[in-house]
Amino acid sequence: MKTLWFISVAAIVLFLSTSAFCGGETAGEAEGKAADPNIPDKVKTLTSITVAIIDFESKAPGNPELGQQLSDILTARMSIYDQFQLVERKKLEELLKEHQLNLTGMVDTNQAIKVGKMLGAKIMVFGRAFPVDKDLYIVAKIVGTETSQVKGVIAKGEMESNLSDIIDQLVDKLVEGLEKWTPQLLPKNEKLQNKVKLLKEQLAGKKLPTIAIVVPEMHINRTVADPAAETEIKKLFKEVGFEIIEVKREIVTKWARDFRQDPDKPIPSDFAGVDIVISGEGFSEFGARIGGLVSCVARLEIQATDKDSRKIIASERTTRRAVDLSEAIAGKTALQAAGHELAIKLIEKIAVQIRENTGVIADKANAERSDNNILNGDKVLRFFSTPQGLVAIGEGTVGLIETQLEKQDIKEDN
Repeated sequence: MKTLWFISVAAIVLFLSTSAFCGGETAGEAEGKAADPNIPDKVKTLTSITVAIIDFESKAPGNPELGQQLSDILTARMSIYDQFQLVERKKLEELLKEHQLNLTGMVDTNQAIKVGKMLGAKIMVFGRAFPVDKDLYIVAKIVGTETSQVKGVIAKGEMESNLSDIIDQLVDKLVEGLEKWTPQLLPKNEKLQNKVKLLKEQLAGKKLPTIAIVVPEMHINRTVADPAAETEIKKLFKEVGFEIIEVKREIVTKWARDFRQDPDKPIPSDFAGVDIVISGEGFSEFGARIGGLVSCVARLEIQATDKDSRKIIASERTTRRAVDLSEAIAGKTALQAAGHELAIKLIEKIAVQIRENTGVIADKANAERSDNNILNGDKVLRFFSTPQGLVAIGEGTVGLIETQLEKQDIKEDN
């Protein structure tokens, strides 16, 4: 009797070449430049820009070190984002000492540009904090060192409120502003495109594997209720376009532990619909207390495993540090930074794995299979679409199988 196979197929062909991350331009860009003599002949695409943050001027009562604290915390918080490379305080202080400069609370834009060029920074950030009635205002000035363009953002909160909340507000506005104003702050022959957006563009409209993510973490001597690293990893995978399937934490943790001991152990039914499992663990601990700030260090280890083949797609680890007014926030910031870094690496490696090993990926969750193999026992290596139907290619045989496509494209692997 003839068997009808229902196979849902999608192809993902990714071009994550070096040029995509390091530079280059599209045909449309080149055509536009040819028509406008004011636009440079070649635009360099940057995946990150160097930013230097100078100590803020502070007139807030009760905390004479607030200006320096703002600079240190902003540097730590913004270092989470891969599109910004922050200048270390030590390097900044060495340069200021060498040139006998004192830039605390600096408001001179020309001087900021001069120092920025010495540091190799394309963006300088400085500003001041001051009270108005019962509120604290923090104003940050953003200067493009090569264009002299100036932008600004402001955050405010009650004087008696948690300062970290006001700083969070300022960081969000700084990141949003830098993304928005970069075309004006950078020279015309440069543009910024961070890796998350670049990966999202590359994967747009493609059928991606479903992901389950569980990465428990702890701060030494303290349980963490809301894991910062796991939250950041989920956020980036969602931004790129992956579907996240929630699986109970204890189920994934037990599976990951059992997998290390016995990779062939049956997979729990809780993983139905999951293609890739991302598991691991993280911890943070107190580092040092410097003035009114607390330094913490975080360690994160994660791996991505193909649920069906049991193949480990990627295994990554990193150590990050952060400072803040409180130990809890510093620890979470360090773990968030680690999660951001490793999420980018995992997404890139999963994309490469798809490109190298799969010309056409069958949707395993929707495929209906009979007791017999498609190619009479021969292992199917890949599928191809032809005018006659879907062709299955095995190790020693090739066969035409009938299909019913569920509004999905079939593409050949070039």
